[in-house]
Amino acid sequence: MANWLSLSNLLGVYTSPPLDISLYGDGALTQMTWKSDAPPNCKVHVQTSLSTDQGYSWSDWKPCVNGGSIPDAEIDTPLHDTLLRFRVIMESDRYSVSPAFREISFHFEPVVVFDNKGDLNCKPEIWITKQGKGEFAIINTSQGNADFRFTDLLDQETVYVNSDQDHIETSLAATYRYSSFNDNYLDLPPGKNVFKVRGDANFQLRYQFTRIQ
Repeated sequence: MANWLSLSNLLGVYTSPPLDISLYGDGALTQMTWKSDAPPNCKVHVQTSLSTDQGYSWSDWKPCVNGGSIPDAEIDTPLHDTLLRFRVIMESDRYSVSPAFREISFHFEPVVVFDNKGDLNCKPEIWITKQGKGEFAIINTSQGNADFRFTDLLDQETVYVNSDQDHIETSLAATYRYSSFNDNYLDLPPGKNVFKVRGDANFQLRYQFTRIQ
């Protein structure tokens, strides 16, 4: 229903077309920022809505915070086949002044979520197969960005790490990787651990949760 502001041309609304934000991973760290001018007696509001079924249905419009995360895109929400739309609402209470909307940007960083369902810390085994030469790192954002990091790995090299026994093996003959490692073995507390991954590699974890009887 139209309100007085819209009828008097003191309110404007822009709705974007759907934007494809499909990403691989368990979820993503998200951030949205925009630039606008809102003189006294003017307001600028930004809202977003998501669809996970290619636009057949949409979540309710949610208010956004400049510099904050995208509503409904939780850290462990998969974004496979996800669409996003945003709308900008601009208001003024007089004709002599009006707000302006300059630009908007969205940032997505895919993450891997490891949910330790046990009662004690988990120290998993991990296999890493490097794609291309260079660094591989797992950064645990839930532990103050504690990082598990190897440097100078070779293309197609496979490294095995037993975090419980502080043991490292590599598929390369007569090679040791302890000096390439930052000596920070995976030690994951109960609850959700959110990983950022650096370096191109395939990796697999094997683990067992421990519960207090």
